[in-house]
Amino acid sequence: MPGHQDQGGKPWDRASSQHLAAINGNGSGKQRGIPPRPPHMTRIDHPPVTPRVGRPQREAPRRKSWRRRLLFWGILFIVCGVLAWIIGYGAFNFFAATSSALGPATTATDFLTALKNQNYDQAYNDLDAVITVQTAPDDFKQQAQADDRCYGVVTNYSEVADSAVQNNDHSYTYSYTITRSKLPKPYTLHMTLQQGTYGDWKISSYGNNNDLGPGQPPCS
Repeated sequence: MPGHQDQGGKPWDRASSQHLAAINGNGSGKQRGIPPRPPHMTRIDHPPVTPRVGRPQREAPRRKSWRRRLLFWGILFIVCGVLAWIIGYGAFNFFAATSSALGPATTATDFLTALKNQNYDQAYNDLDAVITVQTAPDDFKQQAQADDRCYGVVTNYSEVADSAVQNNDHSYTYSYTITRSKLPKPYTLHMTLQQGTYGDWKISSYGNNNDLGPGQPPCS
């Protein structure tokens, strides 16, 4: 069906196709024309600035007050000092008690070992001045030899369990079981030790009235 004609006798569809071709730049080799800007539109020379979202800022660590630090270190120093004092005090008392008990026990052992070895001069050196001012070395030696002839020599000795008694800070008492070669059974020998001025321990008394034998039965 033929298209409608305009006033010049040309079909309308042909005129519309030519107009569209002129707008798109087809057919004439020219670029498409830019449509005019509306009269009331604001002219924009530069694109709008896009706001940027800032990165989250890390909070700077708060500075500790020097007063708090000083208080903390002061308390820590005091606590450490108190603990050190407690430990040191306990260690001192422990070693002092150990050494004080070890001293008299060592002297008593040395005395009995000397008697067992028939070293009477060494045994005499373990006696306190309370005995030595009344008994000379030769007198002590004669007494010890007389007990050896009567009851037999000392063959063994041992401390009686839990017999150590602390009389005071400078005096201990011990009990020992003594075995002699001529006695059918052992006997108990008590010794008291005294600490001297220079800290050494000496025997201030032994046996029954400073007798090394059992006392009973009497020597015959």
